[in-house]
Amino acid sequence: MYVEPKDSRQRYTKQCLFSSFERALQDKPVPDITVSEICNDAGISRKTFYKYYSDPFALLLAMQDDLFAGLGERLAELPPDVYAISSAIIDFVAEHRVVTKAVFENRGEGNLIDRVLDQLYVTYHESWEQANPDMAESDVEFLFHYVTSGWVGIVRLWLFKYPSMDVDEVKARADALMKLTTPHA
Repeated sequence: MYVEPKDSRQRYTKQCLFSSFERALQDKPVPDITVSEICNDAGISRKTFYKYYSDPFALLLAMQDDLFAGLGERLAELPPDVYAISSAIIDFVAEHRVVTKAVFENRGEGNLIDRVLDQLYVTYHESWEQANPDMAESDVEFLFHYVTSGWVGIVRLWLFKYPSMDVDEVKARADALMKLTTPHA
């Protein structure tokens, strides 16, 4: 669970470690990143690192908690419109591309992607049912998972196969595909 440190020194330490880890992620996968490498780049002792995290994977999980909280704040401001949600998610991924790519490469229990999909369902499934009154409740649930799985696929393809594609082009393609496949959402 996300908890923002109250102490400014702790927030600074966390930010230094996050920034250092993100720089390391640009060059190599999580299993190849050492605690020493993160600490040397951050200018923080290994002892301090271990005070907060057990290893680089624990640091990645903490970063996922931060991302989840940040995305939740952003989505809370939006209407239950599939196109607005899609655009916001793609913008958010663009802002946090390096960490999101690492999340895709290291999917495990409590993964950010699964947590986001669960949160989207809890937040928006009722709106989808209201927008599709002629569909059975189970069909709306299938539709929801079909569309959100498509978002995951689009983001994965963008991050791994077309990383130089402009974020606006990704959003336009996602919108076009949703218009082809979503009846009323």
